[in-house]
Amino acid sequence: MKPIKRWNRDDQPLRKFKSELDGMFERFFDDPFFSNNSLWNRQQGGSFACNIREKKDKYIVEAEIPGIDPSDIEVEIEDNMVTIKGEKRQQIETEDNDTEMRVVEHSYGSFQRSFTLPDNVNTDKVSADHKNGMLYLHIPKTKESKKRRIKINGQ
Repeated sequence: MKPIKRWNRDDQPLRKFKSELDGMFERFFDDPFFSNNSLWNRQQGGSFACNIREKKDKYIVEAEIPGIDPSDIEVEIEDNMVTIKGEKRQQIETEDNDTEMRVVEHSYGSFQRSFTLPDNVNTDKVSADHKNGMLYLHIPKTKESKKRRIKINGQ
């Protein structure tokens, strides 16, 4: 009589194969050639770095978007939601037939990021500036928000 053996899902040949294949792809894409520091990295899903600062009279959104023409950027505000979106296009030169690309580290494609704005903003007077690869959104406040501390009751 055979001894009783506990069933293990990982003993199945297809699961082992899938696990080995997944590991192979992870090692492949972890290679430095596929750097995850790019602006449109596959983990971020076409996102970009932003800072949001609050001043007494306004909020400032600082979006890092190097190498993008301001005409390729759209800023929309709807129902207190601000959305920054655009596309970085690859410039293809067809005149030079003697050149082949050996390494391509620049990323291309569309990007988008949205933020919910607080209720105390004046969306009609939002302005935007672009300087040295940074987009600055200036969002004025309508009134100063008041901070309130909430007491937590215990049992």
